[in-house]
Amino acid sequence: AEPLKILFIGNSFTYGPPPFDREDQKSLNNLPRLFKFVAESLGKQVIQEEDTIGGCTLERHLPSNNPEGCTDASRCRAVDKFPRVGRAQQCTIPQGISPLRSSYSPCPQKLLRQPHGSWDVVAVNDHSWSLPVSEIRRNYVHPALEELAEVSERMAEQSRKAKPVLAMYMTWAYLNGVSWTTVSGGKAGCWTKGDKVALTYLSPGNWREKVKNFACHGYALAQGAATALSHGANVLVPAGLAWQAARGSPAIDQSCKQEVDEEYDMKPPLNLTLPLPPSRPELARWSGEQAGSLLYRDKGPNYTSKYSSSPDIHVDHHPSALGMYLNALVFYATLFESSPIGAGVPNGQVIDGMTLPTVDPEDAEALQQIAYDTVMGNLDAWWGRQAITRSMPAVILDTDHA
Repeated sequence: AEPLKILFIGNSFTYGPPPFDREDQKSLNNLPRLFKFVAESLGKQVIQEEDTIGGCTLERHLPSNNPEGCTDASRCRAVDKFPRVGRAQQCTIPQGISPLRSSYSPCPQKLLRQPHGSWDVVAVNDHSWSLPVSEIRRNYVHPALEELAEVSERMAEQSRKAKPVLAMYMTWAYLNGVSWTTVSGGKAGCWTKGDKVALTYLSPGNWREKVKNFACHGYALAQGAATALSHGANVLVPAGLAWQAARGSPAIDQSCKQEVDEEYDMKPPLNLTLPLPPSRPELARWSGEQAGSLLYRDKGPNYTSKYSSSPDIHVDHHPSALGMYLNALVFYATLFESSPIGAGVPNGQVIDGMTLPTVDPEDAEALQQIAYDTVMGNLDAWWGRQAITRSMPAVILDTDHA
C-alpha cells in the first residue's frame, strides 16, 4: 500500500516543546513523529511533514499570506535560521512574527509544493485560545479552514488525485481551565485579523464561565472545534475529549454548559453526551490535579505555573510525552478508523532524525484504550457523517479495522 502522506500545520501543540530536564532539548514531544511511530508500529506506512510556528494562528500559515518566492521584505522573511528547516528549502514566513525559536519548523510553502506527491491528509491546529471564543472562530479559524478547503480542491483538480482530507485537531483544556481573569495579548505578528483581547470580550456570553475549570474548558473547546466540520474540515480529531477521559471525565457544570450551548442556539455542533467516559474507571490514571499534571509539560521547580496554585506543580499548557502520545493515538484511530490498541510504546526510538521520548508501558496501555474508547464508538461524529456528507472517497485511507 502507498504510504499516507500527511502535512501537520500548526503551533507548539503540534511540534511539542520538551520538558525542562530532557537532556537532548532537540528531542521534542513531536506529534508528527509520534503519529508516524504509532501508525508504522501497526503496519501503516507514513510520510510526515510539518509547518509549525509556536504561539501563532493558523491564518498566518495560509497560502494567501505566504506566496512562493516572496522577496518583499515588508511582507515576508526568509526561513534561514531554523535548524529544523534547511535554508536550501527556500521557505518564507510572514514578516513581523516575534519571538521565533529554533524548535519551530516553519515552511508554509510545503502545502502547495507537495514534496512527496499529493497530500492525503492536511492536519491543522489553531491557537489554543481560539476555539472556545466565537468571535475568534469567526475572524480567524473559519476563514482559514475555508481557504484551506478551497486550496485543497484546486490541488486535487490540478493533480487529478483525490482531495486531501482536511483534519481539525481538537486540542485540550488547561490543567484547571482558565483560572486567571484577564486576557493576555497575542504574540506579535500572529493576530492580524483582529485583537485577541478585544475579540474575546466582544464574543457573546461570559467567556470566564465557559472556561472556568478543566471540564468546562474542555467542553467549550470540543464544541468550538466541531464547528470546523461546517467550514471546510472533513474530520475532527478529538484529542481534547481523550484528555477528558484520561482525567476521569469530570462532570460539566450546567452553568457553563448553558453558556456554551447558547452560542449555538442550544444546538451544539457535537450531538454527543459529553464528556465521553473511559470504558473502565481504572483507565483514568490521571484524575485529579496532581495526577492530571503528568499529561502536561513540566517546566521545572523554578517555574511558577499560572495553571495551578499548588506549589508542587510546575507545568504549562503544552503536552508531556504522555499527553502527546495520547494525541498521536487519537490521530491514528481517527484517520485510519482503526484500533490503536497494541501500538508501539515510545522509548527513545529515532523517527525521521529525532529521538522519541519515553512512555511507561502501563501508561501506554491505558492511553491506547482511552484513545480507542474516545474515537471508535463515534466515528460518524468525527467524520461529520451525521450532518454533512463526506465529500471525499473513502479509499484515500486504509479503513481496515485492526
